[in-house]
Amino acid sequence: MRRRLSVFIVALTMVAGALVGCGSAQEASETASQTEEVVAEAVAETSKAEEEAVQIANPWVEITEEEAVNSCTRLFKAPEGATDVVWRKCENLGNPDEFLGPLVQLDFKLDGREFTARAQQGAAEDADITGLYVDWTVGPEDCTLANWGEGHMAGQSYRAITDTEYIDLITWYDVEIGIAYALTVSDADLDGFDIQAIAEQMYTADNEPYVG
Repeated sequence: MRRRLSVFIVALTMVAGALVGCGSAQEASETASQTEEVVAEAVAETSKAEEEAVQIANPWVEITEEEAVNSCTRLFKAPEGATDVVWRKCENLGNPDEFLGPLVQLDFKLDGREFTARAQQGAAEDADITGLYVDWTVGPEDCTLANWGEGHMAGQSYRAITDTEYIDLITWYDVEIGIAYALTVSDADLDGFDIQAIAEQMYTADNEPYVG
């Protein structure tokens, strides 16, 4: 789009130059002014089109933690010590007619690693909300989260090992309400790392729908 705009501007400039050579000084000034107006309008239209294209391409919007909690009945929290905490949601991946809420995402850093947690209320138990397309080296391995579901929340953990990095994933599902959860992290080396321990830290009784 920028390339087409540049060609358009060059063409206008050439036309203006030709008119300057053939007309009076006043006509040349008027022509130059008109050319500037046309170029300014073209630039504005291009910027608007590019902004709209970016919005269409990226359906994720940044939200507050309160908005995130309102989008999912029993939501996690950022673990203690987390930094660069950012909440997002994607309405496009939800469907109110089918009681499928928006996909909620939490990004944060902890101990030098970058994590992404997701949750979606109304998702099926076998729904894949991770957004990951990798071949798992290890898993799924069954686990039970001690803090979630009064200590009875079943989960599954996975690990992918490539030439450049490790990717760890843990998923769990709230059968009482119908909420799918996922937590992922990647690093050059995750030997000895326990992603379940991070998931445990993300539980908070404050977000229990039936408390208080």
